[in-house]
Amino acid sequence: MINKNNKFLSAGRLAIFTLIIFIFFLILFSYPQKIILADSFNKPFIKPLDGKTIISFREEYLDIEKNARRKHTGIDIEGNHGDLIYAAGNGEISYCGISPIGGLTLVIKHNDKIRSTYLNLRTVFVSPGNKVKQGERIGTIGSYNDPSSESCHLHFGIIYDEYYLDPEDVLDIDYSSISRFILLKYSGDDYILE
Repeated sequence: MINKNNKFLSAGRLAIFTLIIFIFFLILFSYPQKIILADSFNKPFIKPLDGKTIISFREEYLDIEKNARRKHTGIDIEGNHGDLIYAAGNGEISYCGISPIGGLTLVIKHNDKIRSTYLNLRTVFVSPGNKVKQGERIGTIGSYNDPSSESCHLHFGIIYDEYYLDPEDVLDIDYSSISRFILLKYSGDDYILE
């Protein structure tokens, strides 16, 4: 028999569950849009370029021009000159311009706290203020201004509340079934065995 005086979820578990649901809806409903049901779009973020990661998040590299060792703030995805780049998530273009170490750069604001960055672009198809949907073409790669790698690549970053996140961790999140992230179990105090 279950003791009805004990709580099903502790306050900590309930807080974590509430936070997960809040983040899910924050990302999903940041901008009015049509929900896309294709399998590849069940994630809040998709990979903006189909290619292998050649420089990982926080991997150390040598900036030859400045003769300094730096830690990478995103991932470098290998590609070919002119490859299309796609918006990783729904949002609004908040910046389009030249960055000192990444050449032509785009930034998408997904909500008040989350932004994605796209560096080493050759061309852009959007302007600041444009709304974009996940999977929409936003530009091509082809700039070689990034000191982290000499090969043609896209530098892709995700910023949450002014902190860089590992994009590969974020790209692995799949919200098609939110329940896979929640583990509810009874503790010993939840049961009274007769």
